[in-house]
Amino acid sequence: MEGANLAIALVGLIATVASTYFAWVPLRNRGGPGRRRGRDPGPDPAPRPTPPPPQAQTQGPYDVFVSYADAEADAAERLAERLREAGVSVFLVRWVEPGLVPLLETERALVGATLGVLLFGPGTMADSRIREEYAVLLQRVHGGGFRFVPARAGSVELPPFADIRRPVDLREPGTPRYDGEVARLADTALRLRRRTDV
Repeated sequence: MEGANLAIALVGLIATVASTYFAWVPLRNRGGPGRRRGRDPGPDPAPRPTPPPPQAQTQGPYDVFVSYADAEADAAERLAERLREAGVSVFLVRWVEPGLVPLLETERALVGATLGVLLFGPGTMADSRIREEYAVLLQRVHGGGFRFVPARAGSVELPPFADIRRPVDLREPGTPRYDGEVARLADTALRLRRRTDV
């Protein structure tokens, strides 16, 4: 029994020495810190300059996230353009630049904006994408530091959690009432931006 243990130990020792040797052989000609074998290549070449950081592959940041169903796309774009004219940075999925992924930009904008506006029209809540965005908007409100404003773009009844908030009425573009509602949204967005800048 003692002989068998001795044989096993000897085989283990030989395997360890062999593996160490064969691991060392490829490294011996490379040289390590402070030692060189073979011809001296001279001083180390100058380090390469650090390349500039890559350009951002995203848009933003955004003050306002505008959520809308396809039927309200024109109303959403009209609102976004007016907010932009007032100095507000707006996310609109149809404005995502070429080469970017709309779903990823949407997620980043939903997480980064301080104000979310959802345009409610006749088919809004039938759209699964809008229902998901609505859920995220509500979750952000409850997480703090975010405001959700429902916007009527058609004559519809608001869902319960939207109905408890003070909505804006965007059903009559080109009227003083519409202009006033857009101005209220812009003022709110700019005020929220100032709070986060502090």
